[in-house]
Amino acid sequence: MTDQKTMARAIEILKEQRYYDSIQGLMGWDLWEGLSEKGQPYRQEVSGYFTRQALDQLKSPETKKVVDALREMGPGDFADVYEQGVAHALIDRYQNAVQVPEELQVELRNYTGRAQMAWRDALDHNSFEEYQPWIEGLFQLKRRVAEAIDPNRPTFDVLCDTTDEGIDTAQVGAIFANLKTGIMEILDAIREQHQAIDTSVLDVEYTHQQIRDTAYEINLLTDFDGACAHDSHVLHGMCTGVGPRDSRIAISYKGTWGGIFTMLHEGGHGRYNYSSSQRAIDCGLWGGLRGSMHEGQARFYENIIGKSPEFWQIAYPVVLRHFPQLKQVPLEKFYMALMKVTPSVHRITADELTYSLHPILRFEMEKDWFDGKTKTKDFQEIWNAKYQEAFGLTPKDAREGVLQDIHWASGHVGYFQSYTLGNLYGGMLLEAMEQDIPQWEQQMAKGEFSAINGWLYEHVHQYGIAIPPQQLLRQVTGKDLTEEPFLHYLRRRYLTKLR
Repeated sequence: MTDQKTMARAIEILKEQRYYDSIQGLMGWDLWEGLSEKGQPYRQEVSGYFTRQALDQLKSPETKKVVDALREMGPGDFADVYEQGVAHALIDRYQNAVQVPEELQVELRNYTGRAQMAWRDALDHNSFEEYQPWIEGLFQLKRRVAEAIDPNRPTFDVLCDTTDEGIDTAQVGAIFANLKTGIMEILDAIREQHQAIDTSVLDVEYTHQQIRDTAYEINLLTDFDGACAHDSHVLHGMCTGVGPRDSRIAISYKGTWGGIFTMLHEGGHGRYNYSSSQRAIDCGLWGGLRGSMHEGQARFYENIIGKSPEFWQIAYPVVLRHFPQLKQVPLEKFYMALMKVTPSVHRITADELTYSLHPILRFEMEKDWFDGKTKTKDFQEIWNAKYQEAFGLTPKDAREGVLQDIHWASGHVGYFQSYTLGNLYGGMLLEAMEQDIPQWEQQMAKGEFSAINGWLYEHVHQYGIAIPPQQLLRQVTGKDLTEEPFLHYLRRRYLTKLR
């Protein structure tokens, strides 16, 4: 088989694998969009069937022959980064398919489907005890998966690498330690000032539809392509990339204003999912890199853009149209109330400054369990102790604490670090973007997003999953992962603009 024929067949196989991804994405979306409880057993059967179909193709003699040929190809044998991306993606999928037993992969997929429903019930019943056996089961399954992938590496390192390719937990831990110190220094410097900020202007009556309409319209200000997305209301915000121009966004409209930032966050995910170049789509590389780079795009639009004073010059008129009772409230007063730094026990609605600490606490819990230091039966107690130490706060119950996230139920063990790392990616991307677009804030204040969106497309979005994350980060910024650009951004916003 010539290199040309090898690549053509590799693209065909990868595209077929992405078709299976789309089917599973649709079924996952339907799970939250109205699948009846009695319909779940059959849906799990269907999901298991397609999981096996995808694995059978990957483990076929033909795919092995193609993968072996790809492994023999050197950098000069690829036409562009997209062909290199096809080789990398297909080899990675093949390795996971042959390393992780098929029955284990099917078991994990079926288990997470049931666990998500169990999480929903436990949340409704405010019962950690009801949910704890499911956490134990999921963590044990993920251990088995990691050990199958690489029994010679620490289990948690393997899991984190499957989420954030190219990093390890030692590296993450060192970066997080520096980040914690920097955030606490900023928090100590502004604590007294922010305690005095009056947030009563935010206490307005609202309906879910009111917040949804406001959030949707504000998201469109960033030139978000609503034709590529569908949104709805669920318990926990999420975004599913079903196809190259099909992103499904689900928003939890808890509280008044959190829905706006959740929409911007999930909209960032959606934009990354649908903004791949046609070349990436043709190669089966549409979507976006999992983990930190994806969260980096979401956090970029949610915070770097969505919480900037310049953005609110164009966003506040939208709020006033939907909430006319705020017309006597000056923009500056509203914005300061919106941006008040108030440590809390809630991750999703946490202020921008302290948010990064929440995923770190969860990352530490996961690592300690895989290192054999803790047991899942003690997770609620451990969770509460960590929040008391970090923020001087203790969740009042399980619903407010250890049950607040769906991630473990959906199988995303070894994922939480991606949110904080996503912030760091965003800080590094911002530093690089400002070299090319020094007037980006002024443009944004006038409602002009073409330069910002165009820069992110050129440097990140167009590639889809073609370039591994650490390579892409170095390509765009010229640096390896570091916390300092993000800390610089936080200092500029909270020690300069918000003082």
